[in-house]
Amino acid sequence: MNGSSGKLSMGIWLITVGLLLPVVTQAAEVAAVARSLQIDGVLVEWGLPRGVAIDPAGEGVGLRGAFDGPEDHEVDFYLMWDVDFLYVAVAVVDDIIDVGHIAPRDNVWQGAGGERKDKMFYFDHLKVFLRGPDAPLGHNIWVGPTDGECEPYIWGGRQRDKPTVDVPVQVGSARKGEIYTYELAFPWEWLGIYPEKGMELDAMFLLPDSDLPGLEMRKKVRQSNKWIWWKGKAQLLGEPPGWKPRPPPVMIEEIQKQTQAIVLPELKPKERPPEEEEEEPAAETAGERGETPEIKAEEGEGKTPEPEGAGEQQQVDAVADGATTLSAAALRARLNRQRLARSHRRGAPEWVRELGQEQGLSGAVVDSLFYRLTVTLNRLTDSEINSRTDGLVMDIAEYAGTWRAQARGFLISLLDRVLIDLREDGALRAGIAAAATRVGVEEEQGMSLVEEICSETLILYRKGKVGTTGELLEKARRHARLSVEETRAFTRALAADWGE
Repeated sequence: MNGSSGKLSMGIWLITVGLLLPVVTQAAEVAAVARSLQIDGVLVEWGLPRGVAIDPAGEGVGLRGAFDGPEDHEVDFYLMWDVDFLYVAVAVVDDIIDVGHIAPRDNVWQGAGGERKDKMFYFDHLKVFLRGPDAPLGHNIWVGPTDGECEPYIWGGRQRDKPTVDVPVQVGSARKGEIYTYELAFPWEWLGIYPEKGMELDAMFLLPDSDLPGLEMRKKVRQSNKWIWWKGKAQLLGEPPGWKPRPPPVMIEEIQKQTQAIVLPELKPKERPPEEEEEEPAAETAGERGETPEIKAEEGEGKTPEPEGAGEQQQVDAVADGATTLSAAALRARLNRQRLARSHRRGAPEWVRELGQEQGLSGAVVDSLFYRLTVTLNRLTDSEINSRTDGLVMDIAEYAGTWRAQARGFLISLLDRVLIDLREDGALRAGIAAAATRVGVEEEQGMSLVEEICSETLILYRKGKVGTTGELLEKARRHARLSVEETRAFTRALAADWGE
């Protein structure tokens, strides 16, 4: 890492300003630069190019796991080019930085039971994928940031080739507090691309965010990992000094002409032996019939199955390739989501949607949050599962593809609204009374149970504390003076009504 402290402070200031720039909703702009850049992670030379914010709500953004808002992890990236290089700068705000240097040959962790995980997804990293127009394959690189003392490191290579640390990509990284940067220079020659004005490249920027520094891999794997990526087009704009149009492909045209002049002998198809019997056709799959196969997920419908082996990398490779053939796990996840969207997920009630609008959430996100909440509540009551309250937030946030802070805010607003309705004899009381009558519980006892659960859960979420559903239910049961059997029957009836 090079550059004076003054340059570092200026670079960090530019990063902070860059985080306020508008999000690009179409192709990312790759501005021409008039001079070569010093690749040291200090972005003072970049000026103020148009940045792309990798935000869960942004176009082209994918999400795995539950992020707890911009203070947890926020990312912008910037692109420029000259005649020799494609330049990439990435600015990251991260409340907990977890850096680990992992060699390409050591990136797979295997547990005692044969479980396999890609270590790269359990430390803070950047993965970049780039591919020229109409090219069948691109290039991948993994970069680890500086931790303030050690230099950044890099490895990768041409897609589907064996990765190596011997790549000609220049890399720099700087860090100050909770902000760190990546700065990269990709040689056009190494990418196999002749840059031209207006050219669009396929690009992907993926960032795992680990918040468990110092924890051994075995324990990290037991925690939920998370990563976010942007995938789209990057368009070269302007004309840098020294750029020249691509020379006409005279040699290529001559080779093509000579190839066309070659006459190949006609080959007769090999005759089939008369005794060879025709094979039976393979059974037609549901996918070939154009149907959606029935898929079963563990612990309730709609849960995306965990991919086997180093499944994180399998999913990312499928995203980067733009491939139509996905891994089995990724295909199952996609079909599960499609089936839920068509057959199961319904719109949230209007009053719930209004709460979401107050939180700045789209209707689709509110529908997903509410649907997942009803499914989870039904599963918890039917199976008598004791779940952590923070786990519920993470579950609905991951399902809806939004921040944990937004999911928590949605739950707080929902609980607030339910309590107001109960205390003002609103419309929700009728549903609670009906459920109580159906299972032979006194109406006021049912009201008391619901109000106590909502009040105590609201206190936990507002104070940022954690409890369990079992503890909350037991406390509310005693408050309402209900037996265990009465409580179980009432909560099941209430969850079933809530999910209708």
